[in-house]
Amino acid sequence: MSFYLLKEHLQEVATGICGKMSIVLEIENLQISINGDDPFPSASLIKIPIMMEAFRQAQIGMLDLDETYRVPSEASVGGMGVIQHLRPEIELSIHDLITLMIIVSDNTATNLLIDLVGMEAVNKLSSDLGCNQTLLARKMMDVTAQKNRKDNWTSAYDIVKFLKEIDQGKLLTSKQRTNALKTLRQQQFHSKLPALISESFSEETYVAHKTGELPGTEHDAGIIQANGKRAYIAVLTTDLDNNITGQKAIAQIGKLVFDHIMEK
Repeated sequence: MSFYLLKEHLQEVATGICGKMSIVLEIENLQISINGDDPFPSASLIKIPIMMEAFRQAQIGMLDLDETYRVPSEASVGGMGVIQHLRPEIELSIHDLITLMIIVSDNTATNLLIDLVGMEAVNKLSSDLGCNQTLLARKMMDVTAQKNRKDNWTSAYDIVKFLKEIDQGKLLTSKQRTNALKTLRQQQFHSKLPALISESFSEETYVAHKTGELPGTEHDAGIIQANGKRAYIAVLTTDLDNNITGQKAIAQIGKLVFDHIMEK
């Protein structure tokens, strides 16, 4: 399947859902963008730049990833994650918090990391990378902020920029880029981009990704590595009639991209 034909198939998926979809795909300097610059509610994709800022601060000595942090009982919030279900005042390393924020989208871990690295620092990182549609304006599960119309935003184009920066950029050292990529590869939620990929994953074949969801919103974005090729993909949806349709559409896109890069 040619890259042009792949674009046609992605466009068909994007126009076939009851809702709005944005796709940005880059493979070997070729790019497909469908509504790629449009701002979307970020949901948990905002956790990617939070992770990046935490690793950036670690490399310049502002954070010690091995330092343990006692989680105050009052810091626990609902939604995604496991910390809320663990014993009160549990101690976790900063690296543990980053891992939980990404692989199980833990909201409590995310809020603690926002406190540690600073909301302004995350937004400066986004701005410095030219990710101008990305804004961290509130913590996770902050209902008051939402009522005051403060929300977190991003775009498919920005997310692909973050992914490429993690994989091959200069913001992070090789060590911290490896940490970030390893964390994305440990993702525990596989109902979207990897859902229809039957190939066994290995060091050479994998999907390193981060999901996000809200009512009416489904996202997934990551790096698909296979057949010696690497695809950077971000698929964002919102205004869905139901979330399952968004999940299925993203899974279909993941399969299309994987099959394309597996071709000789």
